[in-house]
Formats: sequence, C-alpha cells, structure tokens
Amino acid sequence: MAKPKGYVLYEGPSEIDGKPIVAILTLKSNNVKTGNMAQLWILAKDTAPHIAKKTGEDNSVCGDCPIKKECYVLTFQGPLSVWNAYKRGSYNDEFVNGSGIEKDILKDLIIRFGAYGDPAALPSYLIKAIADNCKDFTGYTHQWNKPQFSFLKNYFMASVESEGLAVNAWSLGFRTFRIKAPGMPLDTSEIVCPADGKGKTCLECKLCNGSKDAANIVIDAHGARAGGIAYA
Repeated sequence: MAKPKGYVLYEGPSEIDGKPIVAILTLKSNNVKTGNMAQLWILAKDTAPHIAKKTGEDNSVCGDCPIKKECYVLTFQGPLSVWNAYKRGSYNDEFVNGSGIEKDILKDLIIRFGAYGDPAALPSYLIKAIADNCKDFTGYTHQWNKPQFSFLKNYFMASVESEGLAVNAWSLGFRTFRIKAPGMPLDTSEIVCPADGKGKTCLECKLCNGSKDAANIVIDAHGARAGGIAYA
C-alpha cells in the first residue's frame, strides 16, 4: 500500500468560534525557508480558504489576527491545494480527532503547526497528542493574550508586531516571534531569526517551539503586503 500523502487529524468545531474546521497534516514540503517539514494546515471545513478570507469565515482558523490582510500566505495557493485534495478524499482519515495518533505516524516527523491557520483553533487534547508523539515541532499563535489560550505558552511562540506586545506576551509566560520594520532595534532577550541571519531552515533551527528555553526571535517583515503592517 502506498504511503499516504497526508492525514486528516481533526474535523470538528473551532476553539475560536465553534464553526467547523479541519486540520490536515501533509508529510512533505518544498518550502525553501522551512525545509522539508511536515505541515499542519488548519482550514475552514466547508469553505475554500481564498473564499473564507474574503467573507470573514477565516475567523474560525485565524481568529482576530491583526495582520490577516497582510498575511504572506497566499490562500489560493498552498491552502487551496490542500483543501481541494481534502475534498477529493486524498488524505488518510484513520487518525481523525486524535484516535490512535500515538502510533508511528508522527514519531519521525518535525511538524510545522499552522502552515496556515492558528493552532489555537484546535482542541488542547489534539495539540498535546501531536506534540507528545512527534520528533519536534514549531508553531505560532496570535491568540496568546486570551486567558482560555494561556496553555499555548507550553507549545507555541506568541506572534507579535511591536515591542509593547512582546513585553505583554513575556509577562504571560510566552516566548515571542516578533516581526519588525527594517532598522528597528532588538531587545537584549531577542535574536534575529536564524533563517535570516544565518541562512538556516526552520527544520535545522527548530527554535520556534514555546516549550524550549531559548531566546525570543525577531524577523524583518517580508512579503508583498509587509508594508501594511503597523508596528506600534
């Protein structure tokens, strides 16, 4: 039997707004920045991602992310391709909602939580099951300032766009991944993302894991829409 290209790991309500979402783990990536990591895509279940972005239905998977409009992820590309494949039944669904996920499917994988979507949308039991059974992982959340998502500090980086937000996140126990405008200074607790400063891939670096005792990460905003981001 051919090895699956991916797995459906969740179908159910979003922890952000209760609307139906799906989480799909794809096993390979040609993303030059991340390297060949497994990728977890968190998508609205019944609406194509590029449409969900236009209608606001992306709230289920992106929440109130302040830079949704400037997001570097182009929803009509990777997210749409994964969503279409899901609708065609292309992904194995024997482990949906975490059933049996402790089996060998994750043990050798380094997983990028949220190739698209915020992992806060997923139930805590599933986050724990994936994190406990994979080799390593990275991930980010914009929901760090909401009390119901405080447990995410054990897994993910707080995604922030200013020094003030970073200070707030630190006070809540999160490490941070901060985007900044070129030329803005770093705090003494921060380092430049090794993907920018040293040319490492995320697969090689793996610092963006909230459970690790490491520096906070900073990167200059990138992508065609980066000019629309407010940094204060």
